[in-house]
Amino acid sequence: MSELLNSPFLLLFIMVGCFEACVWLRNKFKSPFINPSLVTTVAVIAVFKLVGISWESFEKASGYLTFWLQPVVVCLAVPLYIQWQKIKVQWLPILLSQCVGSFVGVVSGVYLVRLFGGSDVVAVAIASKSVTMPIAIEVTKELGGVVGITASTVLIAGVVGQVFGVALLAFLTIKRPMAIGLSMGTASHALGTVRVMQMGSRFVAYATLGLILNGILTAFLAPMIVPYLIN
Repeated sequence: MSELLNSPFLLLFIMVGCFEACVWLRNKFKSPFINPSLVTTVAVIAVFKLVGISWESFEKASGYLTFWLQPVVVCLAVPLYIQWQKIKVQWLPILLSQCVGSFVGVVSGVYLVRLFGGSDVVAVAIASKSVTMPIAIEVTKELGGVVGITASTVLIAGVVGQVFGVALLAFLTIKRPMAIGLSMGTASHALGTVRVMQMGSRFVAYATLGLILNGILTAFLAPMIVPYLIN
C-alpha cells in the first residue's frame, strides 16, 4: 500500500486531477476566488500530510510537471514576438515603468514587514515577492534570507494578483493592454500572466515582458538596496 501511495504516477494524477477539478469549479461558478493554484496547493499538502506521502516521492512526481513547464514557458515568447514591433517603439515608458515597479516591489515588501514588527530575516525573504520563483529564491539566498518564506510570499503575491489584479485595474479605469499586461506581469509574475491569457495575446505579450524585466531588475536591485533598508 505504501508503494502505491508513493507512486509518482499516482501522485501526478492527484495533483493534475485536483487542479482540473478546481478549474471546472471556477468555470462553473464563475468565481475568481476559486483559484486553482491556491486550492490545489492547499489540497495537495493536506492529502499528502494525511496519508503520509514523503517529500522525496512528491519531488519525483512533480519533476514530470517541471520538465514540461520548460517548453510551456518558451511558448510565451510567441505573443512577445508578434507584438515586438510595437514594443520596440514603446521601449522608454516600458523600461521606466519596470524600474519603478521593481523598486516599489522590493521596498514595499521590506517596509510592510517592518510596519507590522517583523524581523529583518523575514523582511529580506519578502523583498523579492513579486518576481518568479527561481529568481526570487536565488535573490533570497544571496541576501541570506529564508527560502521557505520567499516561496510562500511569491505564491501569495501571484494568487492575490491573479484574483484581484484585473478588477483593481478596471476600478482604476486602466484599460490599455500595455498597462494591464505590464502591471500583472510585474506584480504577480507567472500567475498574473496566466490570468491575462483570457484577455488576448497583446495582454500576454506585455505581461510576459513585465515578468522578464522585473525579474532581471529585481535580481540587480534587491542585493543593492535591501541591506540599506534593513539597517
